[in-house]
Amino acid sequence: MMATSAVVGLSTGKRLLTSSFCPTDLAEKLFPILDQTTLPFPTASTKSVVVAQKPSPFRPNAPPTRHVPIIKALKEHVHTLAPSPTDLESSLEALILLQKSMLEKQWELPFTQMTTVAAPGNGCRVPEIARSGISARERRMISRRKCIGHRDAMAPASRVRQLRSCVSPELLNSDASGYVRGTVSESLLTHAEVVNLSKKIRAGMRVEEHRSRLKEKMGYEPTDKQLASSLRMSRAELHTKMIECSLAREKLAMSNVRLVMSIAQKYDNMGTAMADLIQGGLIGLLRGIEKFDASKGFKISTYVYWWIRQGVTRTLFKNSRTLRLPAHLHERLGSIRHAKIRLEEKGIAPSIDKLAESLNMSQKKVRNATQAASIVLSIDREAFPSLNGLPGKTLHSYIADRNLENNPWHGFEEWSLKDEVDKLLYMTLSNRERDIISLYHGIDNECHTWEDIGKKFGLSRERVRQVGLVAMEKLKHAARRRKLEAMLVKQ
Repeated sequence: MMATSAVVGLSTGKRLLTSSFCPTDLAEKLFPILDQTTLPFPTASTKSVVVAQKPSPFRPNAPPTRHVPIIKALKEHVHTLAPSPTDLESSLEALILLQKSMLEKQWELPFTQMTTVAAPGNGCRVPEIARSGISARERRMISRRKCIGHRDAMAPASRVRQLRSCVSPELLNSDASGYVRGTVSESLLTHAEVVNLSKKIRAGMRVEEHRSRLKEKMGYEPTDKQLASSLRMSRAELHTKMIECSLAREKLAMSNVRLVMSIAQKYDNMGTAMADLIQGGLIGLLRGIEKFDASKGFKISTYVYWWIRQGVTRTLFKNSRTLRLPAHLHERLGSIRHAKIRLEEKGIAPSIDKLAESLNMSQKKVRNATQAASIVLSIDREAFPSLNGLPGKTLHSYIADRNLENNPWHGFEEWSLKDEVDKLLYMTLSNRERDIISLYHGIDNECHTWEDIGKKFGLSRERVRQVGLVAMEKLKHAARRRKLEAMLVKQ
């Protein structure tokens, strides 16, 4: 009867292995010997129980009673076992280990906690009991740690919300939102994390400086192997330092992007797009991260603020005007603007001399700065908006041209003056006098000296000068008689 129970238990285990929970070939490999064994098995007090508390991932909707035959068959088989010869004992242990590995593989249960219970009497060895899952005490500890972690996470979350409130919602919904969505770190870094990242960045910067010195010394770009041997480290350590430097720089930059946006927001609507201001602020942020020294005890946000502000203002100076002004002139204009506000608050008219006195600056510098600040407009733009959609008159049509060459009345006056001079020359002077005056004053030709004119006429320089002076006196008297005093020029 006892042998029949053992065979029934083993047969039940074989049927379980050949079911949908286990491949068929595995059961055929392990059970052929056990099927042929029909030796009697006396009862014993030893027990080996496997308890499973997690449903199978292969059949999530299967009822929990599906696993009852497995546990029942295993219990029936174990109840019939007792200390026996070595071959039967090893077969029993193999069956238990096989069943445990099946449960471990199919249900994914970690059988980590093993305990051995001593059976009373006869000094019989009791097999180990495998327990799956975690104990109640461990579950309480895990839940307590989760609660503590949730409370610790509330403080950084509030700081993140405060930081988000510094940036306007309009900015987050604008075209510049690509700088903050999907890339920016939501959590603030602690001082210890900033110090650690700063050390990695400075280590990478030292490697880059050594690379530059080595390049100047060798005359060409050194390879990674040469750089590593010069630094007395392996290539793997060199690559690790460079990668850590790059990742640390990126992490610090991403955690301070919202600071860049809050600073750039102050310079909005000044002639430069918001995206350009943010880009300039990010360039300043990267420069500040490279210069940051955590050993001095400053916060990184305090240090990089001025670098970000410098990058934003430089971008503003560069892109806010059609004709770019230098940075020092922009700073001077800012000082003049603040001085005007202070003088107006005191009730003083902000004239150039008052501004120069309040700024301790020369009037010439103030005048040049204010003239440079004038807005430049194209004269080809429309003076007024068109109501019918057709192009209207441009600013060029309303601006007077002060160039005399483009003035038609000026051309008419020049033509009439030339005609009167020609009449005086032909009516008053002789041919030689007229030629001497025309050559000396450059009428219809270039001007000549008295010496050149004398060589041309075969006369001395002094004689030619005397003839010219007599001819000029004749022209003056003739002009007075004809009431052409405006043409007379004092010499």
